[in-house]
Amino acid sequence: MRIFGFDISRRGEPADAGEPVAAGLPAAARRQALMRGRASAKRSFEAGTTDRLSKTWSTADLSDNMALRSKLRAMRGRSRTWSRDTEYGRKFLAMCQTNIVGSSGFALKVDCRNEAGKLDKADSARVKAAYSRWAKRGQFEVTGKLSERQFDALAIRMVARDGEVLIRQVEGRDRGIHGCQLQLLPAHLLDEEHNRDLPNGARIRMGVEFDAFMKPIAYHLRQMPPAGDIHGATAQRYLRVPASEIIHLFIAEDAEQWRGVPWAYAALRGAWQLDKFDEAALVAANVGASKMGFFRQIDPEAGPPMGEASGDGEDGGDEGRDFITSAEPGEFAVLPDGYQFENFNPEYPNGVYEPFSKSVQRRMSTGLLVSYHGLTGDLRDVNFSSIRQGTLDEREIWMLLQSWYIESAKEANFAWWLGHAMLRDPDLQRLPQTKFDKFNAPIFSGRRWGWVDPKADVQADRESVALRTKSRAQIIRERGGDPDVVWAELEEEEARGMAAPQTQAGQKQPKGDAGGDDAADAAEET
Repeated sequence: MRIFGFDISRRGEPADAGEPVAAGLPAAARRQALMRGRASAKRSFEAGTTDRLSKTWSTADLSDNMALRSKLRAMRGRSRTWSRDTEYGRKFLAMCQTNIVGSSGFALKVDCRNEAGKLDKADSARVKAAYSRWAKRGQFEVTGKLSERQFDALAIRMVARDGEVLIRQVEGRDRGIHGCQLQLLPAHLLDEEHNRDLPNGARIRMGVEFDAFMKPIAYHLRQMPPAGDIHGATAQRYLRVPASEIIHLFIAEDAEQWRGVPWAYAALRGAWQLDKFDEAALVAANVGASKMGFFRQIDPEAGPPMGEASGDGEDGGDEGRDFITSAEPGEFAVLPDGYQFENFNPEYPNGVYEPFSKSVQRRMSTGLLVSYHGLTGDLRDVNFSSIRQGTLDEREIWMLLQSWYIESAKEANFAWWLGHAMLRDPDLQRLPQTKFDKFNAPIFSGRRWGWVDPKADVQADRESVALRTKSRAQIIRERGGDPDVVWAELEEEEARGMAAPQTQAGQKQPKGDAGGDDAADAAEET
């Protein structure tokens, strides 16, 4: 170090040994370098600093399970209220149903392969036909009210609203044509306060029983009293259902997470504040549109206005009572003697309302993982490039959710159904049980979306087929269709003498699957 112009150091240590970065620099430059180093060290990991501005920022290191145990019931109740009573909540759930399930539901292809690896079309068609019979309304689920597509749409709505849903696999001779049906159970049947450590080493956490490795082994469902569906009361009795009969559907955001979180959890607080703000703004706008006013007495000697009763209280009159008058369009009134009219004109809503609401709506759509224009329907400030990029990012999230639902529910339910159908369905009873894995080969695909320029989409698909990077069957599935159904309809049209449409090059549209004449397509493009 340097004191009064002299370099002072420890014995055996060269001067400025503690400042290797500033070694060889003038004194002023060394001081500046030292201050910069101290400033950078001070600013490192500021998120962990507690000061005057961040003292209200919680530093509690809670796991998701610890937070869920005390907050899940309140979050679920608020999410249900928001989705039931607000426009944005209803729109968000509709977006989840529309973009994950769609109007046609999940398309199914059964890909049975023989020992040589070739597609077994006969067995694939046989299994798919049996599944289609089971997926109809009256066969698919226990109430008989929902088809497969309706069941999926309701399950997505419930899991988006509550963060989780239970799908129970019910078996029995009276459970439809194949002796098996599905049942949707709401999340509130799992009691958040039901927590116990069992003698066998298992533990119950928030109504779910886990083993030592936190694998679910049973679900403890609340037992409803006879009038519980009317009054909402629940008894402290539980029905233990093995985990092999339950699909606990939720998106985990932490390892060993016990329960699911409502999908709108990050946006609920802002959404509630915006709803209260909109309500106050509507009331203020209604008051402002009414153009109210007051009569102020300016002459102390003035009596009550004409038509207003006066008295000493003995004849039933109220001396000095307030009087109220109303106005109609085109009406002019005369002011009472001794009174002056003062206008009450609240200037609201003003120019700040819309920018503030839009800012909150954008934050809310970000927390919901949807696009702003999709949630609000506001397309005024978007252009082609911005709406394209935002829509593509949002569709990636929808496809991710489709894959999650297929892997978590659709494939598991298919395997469970197939085991029963091979015993009960007349067409599947001839299939050998030893080749179960061969027949358990479903390929579910979710809906896809067209673009604003369908001609460009068709051209891109043609080039993909010509380059052999995509099959025609894949194109049909991406648009929500069934390739087998489409090709059967095309063959029927050709049998009726209906010619295929002409392409721009004057050639008939080639038919067939991915093994068609792709070389001809490539030559035509050239």
